[in-house]
Amino acid sequence: MKLALDNIRVMDFTQMMLGPWGTQFLGDMGAEIIKIERPKSGEWERGLRAMGELLGEDSPFFLAMNRNKKSVTVNLKDPRGKRIIQELVQTADLVVENFRPGVLDKLGLGYQDLRRLNPAIVYVAGSGYGSDGPYVDKPGQDLLIQAMSGLAANSGRYDDPPTPSGTSFVDASTAITLAFAAMVGLFHQQRTGEGQRIDVSLFNTAIAVQCQELAAFLNLDKRWKRSKSGIGSPWLSAPFGIYRTQNGFMAISMNSLTILAELLELPRLAEYDNPEDAYWKRDEIKPLIQTRLLANTTEQWLELFSTRDLWCAKVQDFEDLVTDPQVAHNELIQTIEHPLAVEIKVIGIPMSFSETPGTIRLRPPLVGEHNDEVLNELGYSPEKIALLKAEGVI
Repeated sequence: MKLALDNIRVMDFTQMMLGPWGTQFLGDMGAEIIKIERPKSGEWERGLRAMGELLGEDSPFFLAMNRNKKSVTVNLKDPRGKRIIQELVQTADLVVENFRPGVLDKLGLGYQDLRRLNPAIVYVAGSGYGSDGPYVDKPGQDLLIQAMSGLAANSGRYDDPPTPSGTSFVDASTAITLAFAAMVGLFHQQRTGEGQRIDVSLFNTAIAVQCQELAAFLNLDKRWKRSKSGIGSPWLSAPFGIYRTQNGFMAISMNSLTILAELLELPRLAEYDNPEDAYWKRDEIKPLIQTRLLANTTEQWLELFSTRDLWCAKVQDFEDLVTDPQVAHNELIQTIEHPLAVEIKVIGIPMSFSETPGTIRLRPPLVGEHNDEVLNELGYSPEKIALLKAEGVI
């Protein structure tokens, strides 16, 4: 099977979701990902518990984002460890890191140091706010960025406190941005032979994903507030939101109030079917719809609404999701054998290619599992590798 990124070698210094999920995309597409970790303990997220628990000896969060990688442990503060990195970078196409800005520079392993060894290296740095500027020393973490960027302030109802997303939305979005940026850098490198430094940040991505809303804010005079009744966006009109039914919840997106009035047998709704009333009277409209929807089940309403092609859907929890027929059809849940957890279920590759499909070739690695393999390739003897292990260099 052809792999789009075959023969691309990536040195991955990342941790948490911003970096590892981004580099996992590259690994799924065939790149060789050499994950550089701390000796013994490995990446910090290996120990991040979900609901107080680990899976085997690792966090399920770590296992979700580190397949198709080889783990090499290196003490970056030891001169011999630094030498290993310098030797590896001469064989690599891409370096990815998300330390706080300046950390690798202080160790003599920043972009300017590595490009002297390999002028064609593409170096992608992920951070909270960017590599410089007034916030360069602030901690960059998903919840903090949601707070700083306006995302949390615009979620929830009128009287609710600012409400963050239920997942690490900014981390995930920035991981995708990082993977895209890395591919642009590699494309340029393959065409010209030139390397470059690329910076992505949680803060920039959090602002960029709000491009629609910020365009409205920057260019319109009117200001908005969150809905009291629970309309799903501060900027959109009724009926957009989540509604309770007789047996659960359903989402109703942007739809004609006139058609809803007909299907719900609520003639009054049609009176609101103009742009001004649909927005400014949204907190009158949503309760009318909500009261009517309690009369039937989600499935009954979905069947009725489908007769007029309305945009609506059942609200599913994870119990529903994992048995969803489209999830099965898209092969989105995969099972991987693992020596510590026996079997783990992970999310599959979320895109498809007709000619170069991604593959899951390697399970998430144990700490330092590939030390011998990678160092042997660099010319280190078994005796030298054993000595480096004994002295805590790897």
